[in-house]
Amino acid sequence: MIRKHFKGYNFVCIPETGVTFRWGDSIAEDPYMAPWPELADISISNYCTNGCEYCYRASNEEGIFMTVADYKFILGQLTSKEYGSIFQVALGGGEPLLHPDFNEILHVTREEYGIIPNYTTCGKYFNQKNMEASKKYCGAVAVSWDPYRDNLSLEELRELGVQLKEEKIRTNIHYVISERTLIEAIKLLKGKYDEYLKDFNSVIFLTYKAAGRADKSDVIKSQKYLREFLDMVDAPLTKLKLGFDACFVPVLMKATGVDTDLVDSCECGFFSVYVSESMEVMPCSFCNNSNFTYNLKDLCFKDIWQKHFSAYRSYVNDNCKTGCAECDERSGCRGKCSFYNDIYLCNLV
Repeated sequence: MIRKHFKGYNFVCIPETGVTFRWGDSIAEDPYMAPWPELADISISNYCTNGCEYCYRASNEEGIFMTVADYKFILGQLTSKEYGSIFQVALGGGEPLLHPDFNEILHVTREEYGIIPNYTTCGKYFNQKNMEASKKYCGAVAVSWDPYRDNLSLEELRELGVQLKEEKIRTNIHYVISERTLIEAIKLLKGKYDEYLKDFNSVIFLTYKAAGRADKSDVIKSQKYLREFLDMVDAPLTKLKLGFDACFVPVLMKATGVDTDLVDSCECGFFSVYVSESMEVMPCSFCNNSNFTYNLKDLCFKDIWQKHFSAYRSYVNDNCKTGCAECDERSGCRGKCSFYNDIYLCNLV
């Protein structure tokens, strides 16, 4: 067990299970931010062969790979003498399993820095070696899937779930909710896909953003289907465990009966951080504002987190709760996304 206790901020994490607890000066208080991030989302490449039309990073076969030396430099920057290291990293891309040094990166993360690695993959590139490394070093793995994507068929997905479970690799499904996929997401909550997904740990719903190759045509806009989806969240028929990304939390807090004490609003720049394959540091991987983008080649991470990110935090506090004055959940929610107005779903319910 790792413990971090500082004025106004307390954090406990259990590496074996991934369970974390965070509180302020008392257990009833939420801290404003962490003195050092708990999690880092690190893109180890922008290389991918899939060419998905909605890839928010526009990854392709021209993408670059982060070197192991650069990766170690980043983890060194994310380790503080005063506060310790971050608790975990979420490795992404691009397709992480196509990185030529992927297994070494997992080893370095866990064995040399004591940080728990997790990663997201399309699911097509598993082999015995990276499965063994995943089992040995990772906290969890995520496989991206939706029923319209030319990636894995339902039967292939079922077989992969069985294989990963047999290898004792905890694996979640990442399902992007968009205008096109919302109807099938409702069917998922009704249990349609239970037979195919039963061997995965859970399904995590991610909010579609019009970034990279993804355009605005597929942003959620249907009030009818969004309302039906939210109603099913309150009374799901599926036996699968469910979760949501932070971008979907505001509308969950406003329009469902979820226990708001058990969900966190957007943590980017407050408790977590993103580092790109070119060592750019941003509040999150969806940041589209150069005013909140810094590079570890020019600045040390401590200054970025403790000084330069203050401008971003002020922006969030001042500008991201527009239209939220009458909302009962305003105190526990950071409001609409700092970067994409199109995913502000509270005005649809």
